[in-house]
Amino acid sequence: MFLDRQSLWHHLRRWENLAADADGPLRLRFGTLFVADADAARDVLVDSADTYLPQSGFFRLGSTPLPQTLRAEASGELLKVLARHDLHASFDIDSAIREAGDRRGRLRHQRWGVRVVRRYFAPVIAHRRHSEINSLVDAYVASSIVPDDIVGHVVRRSHRSVPLIRAGFAEQLGRLPAQGADAQDLVDVVLRLRGELSPADRAQLLQRLVLSTVGFTGVALEWVVLLGVQHGYNGPTVRPEQVRSLVKETLRLYPTAWRLVRVAATDHEIGGVPVHEGEHVLIGTHALHRSAAVWDEPLDFRPTRWEKPTDDQKRSYLPFGKGKGMCPANGFAVRALEHLGHLVLRNYRGDVRLRRRKPHVRTLLAPPAGWTRLTREPQPGRQD
Repeated sequence: MFLDRQSLWHHLRRWENLAADADGPLRLRFGTLFVADADAARDVLVDSADTYLPQSGFFRLGSTPLPQTLRAEASGELLKVLARHDLHASFDIDSAIREAGDRRGRLRHQRWGVRVVRRYFAPVIAHRRHSEINSLVDAYVASSIVPDDIVGHVVRRSHRSVPLIRAGFAEQLGRLPAQGADAQDLVDVVLRLRGELSPADRAQLLQRLVLSTVGFTGVALEWVVLLGVQHGYNGPTVRPEQVRSLVKETLRLYPTAWRLVRVAATDHEIGGVPVHEGEHVLIGTHALHRSAAVWDEPLDFRPTRWEKPTDDQKRSYLPFGKGKGMCPANGFAVRALEHLGHLVLRNYRGDVRLRRRKPHVRTLLAPPAGWTRLTREPQPGRQD
């Protein structure tokens, strides 16, 4: 099922409906246990996390996560790198929008967000590195993240860009020492990791960091701008706090990471349902975020709901997961979305055209096919 070429959106909607009618976890027809309840999700991610195999989206080799000590070390270094770069002050939004557009000035959905975010995080990813490293990053974004993880056009064809780019990264990383006393970028983060890691291992970790940083954040930025334009959060008077609520509501209704998967390490139960060792448990973030038992008018886009969220809503909101396996992008990705969203929505007029109405779902939950055109607002005397 997950290898067909079509968007998985109809599956997500069907699972949401099944979860709404179920009293607790349910089994999907291919056998996976589906969780769409905040208490059960917390049980899997936090309370009973030791009954599942360790898992990490960022720091793993194949399906095997790095040891917890290395993951903690790498996460700490990643946050230090982000703190060293003043991305807010150094980013030129006008140039980034121009580069992301096509010859007609249109920002093509499922593409433009990753291009803008790639440029935004350029100092963090490969700070002042030679052209080969940055060229490989650009090639990975263009030939794998967009077609594989967002669009999904190449899943049935032999596709060699990932191993070829990984080999290129491995060659370059094998030649490079980490720069200076402190890590300056993601290249330094993977170079500094202790342990018996080959250049190919470090290259794989670098690719995963680029996917997590650029892919997930880029798709979310497209949603923020698209929904902001469609719902009137667009113009010189839009305030940062409005964009903050807009980002929260965007990640609720269209969580880029639409599911969290865990593998049982032992036999146990979730909500009275038996789970066997080796079984996959799928937490449907999208279904949690759209539950009528938690959210008033759950399919409506209402950023104002975040002015006074209930305790149940806070517990059911899991765009980055929870517990030890929580995505470390939780902080910096949200800050990037708030900053970039405010820059775009305040400084540009927007026009959205959709070729399809339904979201596109592969590895990531992306906007429908179509485009957004942005026109710079005249704002004399205003500083970004």
